[in-house]
Amino acid sequence: MSDLPHFDADAIYSIGMAKAIKILESGSIEPIEPIPRSHVPLGKGNDFLMMPAISPKGIGVKLVTVFPENPKRNFPLIHGHYLYCDRETGRPLATLDGSALTTLRTPAASAVATNVLARSNVRTLGIFGAGVQARGHVEAMLLVRPEINEIVIRSQSVDSSRRFIDSLNVENRKIRIGQPEDVAVCDVICSCTTSNEPVIPTESIHSGSHLNLVGSYSTARREADSQLLNLVEIFVDHRDAAMKEAGELILANNEGSWSFDQIIGDFSDLVNGRTGRTNDEQITLFKSVGLATWDLLVADSIINK
Repeated sequence: MSDLPHFDADAIYSIGMAKAIKILESGSIEPIEPIPRSHVPLGKGNDFLMMPAISPKGIGVKLVTVFPENPKRNFPLIHGHYLYCDRETGRPLATLDGSALTTLRTPAASAVATNVLARSNVRTLGIFGAGVQARGHVEAMLLVRPEINEIVIRSQSVDSSRRFIDSLNVENRKIRIGQPEDVAVCDVICSCTTSNEPVIPTESIHSGSHLNLVGSYSTARREADSQLLNLVEIFVDHRDAAMKEAGELILANNEGSWSFDQIIGDFSDLVNGRTGRTNDEQITLFKSVGLATWDLLVADSIINK
């Protein structure tokens, strides 16, 4: 397949975050039913994921490795490769940079959810993490809530937070490093880590805030504790996927401190207006494990373009 056209990271990013948000929003009005992905633990917290999807236009599969120690080795946390095939014949048509697809579609999905769930008058954005997902979430949140005027960053070290802030292209907004409590009091909070312990201090969350959790995709990882889950109205990308992969939710359900019956709605419900925030005092939370259908929607758009 070496003669197949390859769409690298630059080609994928060229469609832009705003376009990716619209692709996921419009493509989820009539949702594509996701196919369960394969998750192969590799030990030491490392994972290998295989994520297939089928749409009326194409067939795609993303292969992903996640190695949490890679940033310390100056390697990306995630490596990914994507194969796109013709829907009618199954003929391979192109390959794409799978890591770039993930980097684009995950914050785009959070932005769609945030646009529905976050209050209209938010002013502060808190980010847990300092990787590519954190950067993508800053861009995506500012697109759907441009009135945000302060961003607070918290990562594993002050140095990584400083490098992250220096890499951002954000004008006319205050950006600073904060303690976990400083991030948790923000109006919109995005947790983009691979932590196996909760990073969000529940006692600091205030009424009316909105949270996006995107880092956990198994019970080996958990960005929020069970106490927080019982304070918020929870929305997920897909109910079945959440029951199989959303670490925070599975652990809380197993503990008996929370139940999957408490989920308010999914991504399709949000884009179709069937559910959402009902008052300014609610705390809303969107939990995403990442859907292969999102990769395929973006890949469809890139290849057809």
